[in-house]
Amino acid sequence: MILVTGASGIVGAQIIRKLSVKKKGIRATKRKNSDISWTKDINDNIEWVDADLLDLYGLEKAFEGITHVVHCAAIVSFDNSIDSHMHEVNIEGTRNILALCQKFSIQKLVYISSVAALGRPANAETISENSKWEPSNLNTAYANSKYLAELEVWRAQEEGLPTVILNPSVIIGPGNLNNSSLSLFKHVKNGNPLYPVGSINYVDVRDVAVITDMFLFDKTQGERFVLNAGLISYQSFFKLIAKGLNKKAPYLKINPALAIFAAYILRGFRFVTGVKTSITIEAVKLSRLSVYFSPKKIENKLKHKFISLEDSIEWTCKELESKSFNT
Repeated sequence: MILVTGASGIVGAQIIRKLSVKKKGIRATKRKNSDISWTKDINDNIEWVDADLLDLYGLEKAFEGITHVVHCAAIVSFDNSIDSHMHEVNIEGTRNILALCQKFSIQKLVYISSVAALGRPANAETISENSKWEPSNLNTAYANSKYLAELEVWRAQEEGLPTVILNPSVIIGPGNLNNSSLSLFKHVKNGNPLYPVGSINYVDVRDVAVITDMFLFDKTQGERFVLNAGLISYQSFFKLIAKGLNKKAPYLKINPALAIFAAYILRGFRFVTGVKTSITIEAVKLSRLSVYFSPKKIENKLKHKFISLEDSIEWTCKELESKSFNT
């Protein structure tokens, strides 16, 4: 039986959908009150359990009878007010999953990490699996949490747990508009006229699911793979989303210096009022970059051809439209 953590999220939902096609036994974890409507057509084939990554006892019950694990659950956020909790969930939670994998002699763990865990080496134009993590003010709190979580996975691998780490870039796929990358679709849907000067790396969630399925049962272990279909400017990216949603594309380029200034002002405003904003210093700094994450390793190993961005956005927009943006 396969355990998939964080299965109500964009990635986890698509992974259980992919695995369910093969009629494999699947147990999926979610937080209490999580929305699982995006998998309503397959929920009867899934054994859903409420589990907290920080509740070791509750997690242990979820591991009974499990042979393989896909660990997707994590907090993805630029909101500095929850940095401490994000670190706890992403690092301590992963440590708990690994401890139970070892206790229950799990045959294989696939860990869904992020290209953020590869860091942002100074002046690097291309980053790969071989890039060395370097301390940098471009490494967000989220990036640090995923990097440290990966160190836990490598430790477990050294102790005998077969593992594979996947490092997807910005994942494109349907789900709740408040979740991770879908905030970019929400940005266009709400008519926001602004776009950053930098570029965005992207990958379709269906590619992530297919590659996860491939590695879950093969002999590969002790390796990591960048999953990235390409790099495109934010302006062009938003134009494709606008076309898919039949909305006006953002048309005002964000001045980087003014954006940083605004982010500092808003951070002080949040500290005083408690009102949150998506315009954070970390988000602004990253939005100015045009760094490419190379997928050569995965392309050479699996001969995998990634879904085009046009197809990915068109599919995501249609799925979102079918839900009438009610999630």
